[in-house]
Amino acid sequence: MAFMASTLELFFAAGDDVTMMGMVSSSVNEVIWFAAGFLVFRLLLRCGLLPNQMRLGGLFGKVRAAKKGKAKDVVSAASAKICADSKAGNHKAVLATWHREKHTSLSPAALEAVAFALVQREPDSAAQQLAEHLCKNTTLVKPPTVHALAVSAVKQGRPDVAQEFIEAVDAAKLFSAVPPKTRDQVLGGFAAQASADKVQELLARLDSDSEKWCSAANCAVLGFASSGHASKALQLVEDMQRRGAALHDGSMSALLVAACTSSEVSMTKVLEQLKAVTLHPESTAAAMATCLKLEDFDNALCLQEHLRAHQSPVPFAVLEPLLKLAAKHDEQMALKLLGEMRDQGMFLSEGLCGLILSRCGEARHLEMAEAVQRHLREHKMTTLATYKTLMKVYATCDLLDRACDLYGDICADGIVPDGIMRGCLVKFAVKCGREELSAEIMQATAGQAQDSQTYIQLIRAAGQKQDVSRAICLLRQLQASNNEAIEAPVFNCVLDVCIANSKFDEAEEILNEMREKQVVTLVTYNILMKGYAGRGDFSRAMRFLAEAQSAGLQADQSSFNCLISAAVTTGKYDQVWTVFDAMQNSGVEADNFTLAILMKLIRKTSNRRDILRALAVLDSCEADILKDDVLFNSVLDACIHLRDVQRLSWVLKQFEAASIEASVQNYGLIIKAYACLKRVDKCWSVWEDMTQLRKMVPSDVALSCMLDAVVTAGRVDEAVALFRQWETTVVPNTIIYSNLIKGFAATGDAERAMEMYGELKSRGLPMNIVVYSTLIDAQAKSGNPAQAQAILLQMEEDGCKPNTITYSSLLKAYCGKGDLEGALKVFEDMVSKGLKPDTVVFNTLLDGAVRCSQFSVCDQILTEMSNSGVEASCFTLSIVVKMWGKRRKLDRAFGAVREAVNTGRSRLDSKLCTCLISACFHNQQPKRALEALEEMKSWPRCDGPDNGTYEQLLDGLLRSRLTIEAATVALEATDLASRGFIKPLSVGHLKQLFRSLQQQQGSSHELLLELRRKLRAASLPLP
Repeated sequence: MAFMASTLELFFAAGDDVTMMGMVSSSVNEVIWFAAGFLVFRLLLRCGLLPNQMRLGGLFGKVRAAKKGKAKDVVSAASAKICADSKAGNHKAVLATWHREKHTSLSPAALEAVAFALVQREPDSAAQQLAEHLCKNTTLVKPPTVHALAVSAVKQGRPDVAQEFIEAVDAAKLFSAVPPKTRDQVLGGFAAQASADKVQELLARLDSDSEKWCSAANCAVLGFASSGHASKALQLVEDMQRRGAALHDGSMSALLVAACTSSEVSMTKVLEQLKAVTLHPESTAAAMATCLKLEDFDNALCLQEHLRAHQSPVPFAVLEPLLKLAAKHDEQMALKLLGEMRDQGMFLSEGLCGLILSRCGEARHLEMAEAVQRHLREHKMTTLATYKTLMKVYATCDLLDRACDLYGDICADGIVPDGIMRGCLVKFAVKCGREELSAEIMQATAGQAQDSQTYIQLIRAAGQKQDVSRAICLLRQLQASNNEAIEAPVFNCVLDVCIANSKFDEAEEILNEMREKQVVTLVTYNILMKGYAGRGDFSRAMRFLAEAQSAGLQADQSSFNCLISAAVTTGKYDQVWTVFDAMQNSGVEADNFTLAILMKLIRKTSNRRDILRALAVLDSCEADILKDDVLFNSVLDACIHLRDVQRLSWVLKQFEAASIEASVQNYGLIIKAYACLKRVDKCWSVWEDMTQLRKMVPSDVALSCMLDAVVTAGRVDEAVALFRQWETTVVPNTIIYSNLIKGFAATGDAERAMEMYGELKSRGLPMNIVVYSTLIDAQAKSGNPAQAQAILLQMEEDGCKPNTITYSSLLKAYCGKGDLEGALKVFEDMVSKGLKPDTVVFNTLLDGAVRCSQFSVCDQILTEMSNSGVEASCFTLSIVVKMWGKRRKLDRAFGAVREAVNTGRSRLDSKLCTCLISACFHNQQPKRALEALEEMKSWPRCDGPDNGTYEQLLDGLLRSRLTIEAATVALEATDLASRGFIKPLSVGHLKQLFRSLQQQQGSSHELLLELRRKLRAASLPLP
């Protein structure tokens, strides 16, 4: 350097007089003298002739070394502590050390740990603190260090801190310290937070440098797309294309993957934007893999069509996930793809083929599964695993014969079946009756220790054929071939065969053997309890329960459930609660199966105490009935049977809130439940959810339930239209036709009912009592007793015996025409055929007699009803009230009702209340009607009075010119309606009342105003 400086001085000091030669000469002289001096110095140093203090490594070198060592010790200690605290997650301690030692130089790793802690705990000043430290310790100002500090903030979701840090470094004129990739990643961080304005601001700074702008824009696209902001990513891609900027592989991959998951942007739109761009294989492969992960076949097809239209051939990395998708979603396409990949010589590994086989099994795509199997055999790639998978496919499709046929191929390919495969093959062979195959498999393993599972399948097969001797013989064979002791499951299987075939002596022998070998388990006792309880021997079953408990085996839900189920099945309803009490006393909680059995009890028993207790168990349980399909159906069925509106409403509300995916069977019962609640709108909603949203094909039961719901709502034409829509998809049956006939019968359209009957007969469907009884009912409502009688004769000719329902419909036909004599003849004909009249028959006949005012006949019918032990219903009581009213014996009417109230035999309905009010007015006793209203409010187990009762009372009072009393009654009814207890009074009745009040003076006007005010306040109809 000294030489260069002296040279420059000479160059600038020299004037015009100094020649170039003189300058060169002077320079050469200096060089010669400098070189000579340096050589002498080196020679003296080498010979050791210089004193120590003049050596280069003397005093000054030692001082520098000491300072450097001390500084290194300080840096190492502080950095080590910071790194250790950061690794432990103690960011507070990291910052404590930082604030104490930040005047010293830290290692890059320690500084990165500090940056992380600052962003966590002191984000507002983090950027400034880091920048200041770099300015004071310039040795750290290196691109990798600056990059690590900035990216640390970005990774914590604080790109704003990272940008502030970069700007602080730039302000300190440390420009070369911030590499372009750092700025790009910070920009990507803003994009990940959907900060489109900030992204545009930062990109605008790079407008002058197209290369940097392109790199930054790609990072922004990646950030937008990766964080689910596909629309913003696509918008930026449009800007890039306008500027001619290339889209990088990573950005393209992120954009295509985002199109698979985004609800903002479709795959079609993304591919349309990229139609002029060559899609990178890695990008399309990533997108197709995402489609596979999401089972998104539609987007996969869209991507495939684009690739085939713009790029060819399609690479293996794209075809592989597409083949997996097609194997489950489109069999014909999968076959084409398989052929294409084979033609192109692509290697289809055994693992890939196994996975495709598995997906074929899920979708029941047999043709594709067999094509894959052929490929494996052609290339000698079949393994035990692939055969197991193919066997599972056949089993899933219930093609057990074809699964059994695989045994020959397995042996031909030199594959030795393991115990699991042998067991499955034996199981399949047993189920499809191929005994020779099961014998062949057993023969092939003769002399070897036999697998217990294989023998269990054979024992079960013997049990299905009721061959108990064969089952016991198989047990002995297994004992002879195995040196080890036979485990309990084999004995239990034999025991189950004995019990199922009522061979209780053989079962006792097996049990004794199990006791000797000490292999008795709880399952053993459960089998015995179920068997003995099923034959009605509950005392023996309970003894086994006690024996199990004394042996230290804690009875579980299965133990008690098998006993409860047997009690319900055999009709031993008293035993149900004996076992249930024992279950509770043992500390075993009722499970879903217990509840399902109790719901079954509700359907079978007529004992109200059994029903109420079963419902109490349901109400007190904490089980989620929606998570168990069987329990859900059982609860719905029981509540529908009971017409339990309150519980049905609760269950359906739970169903609506849970948004579970119901099965077709669920849908049928749900529709039936909504129909029970008279919510036909909900029935339609559920039907559309099943058939349109979920694209499910309804079963004949579900269609029948829907038709019944629509018919019951009086919408017969809608029901017929629905039937016509689905009759080619769902095969019609007799029940479906009976629902439609019932609809026509309800409207009195006997002609169309007979037309539907003719269609039913033309299809060759079997007739049943329901159809014939409904046809007779249709003729009855049309006033055609002769036609009804003719249908009864046809019914008997077809070998279909009429029941009491049939005869009650025929009685209705005669009574409806006022032909009481004809009705009585039908009644006598019914009794002569050995049919015992029920409540409905007596009610129909009694109602007909009252209509004809044949009161002596009424007395005879009531006497006959009492002598027959037939319990009067609430409808019977209504007819009796009507009868006494017509006979001008009002006290007898009140007496009959009060007797029913006191005995509490049946629940009183609102129609009875209306009948009693009507009887009072029929006897010109309006005051008695008002008294009756007050009395019926106190009746326990009474559903009335309802709006019909109040309207009947209102009519009678207005006819009796008791306007003030009528207005008081209307006010009371309005108050009840405003609280939802009854339906509002009709506009017609209110209009009649308002007219009467307006014609009077005084308090009538005030009552009218008050009534209007209450109606408006409750938003009830006003005339």
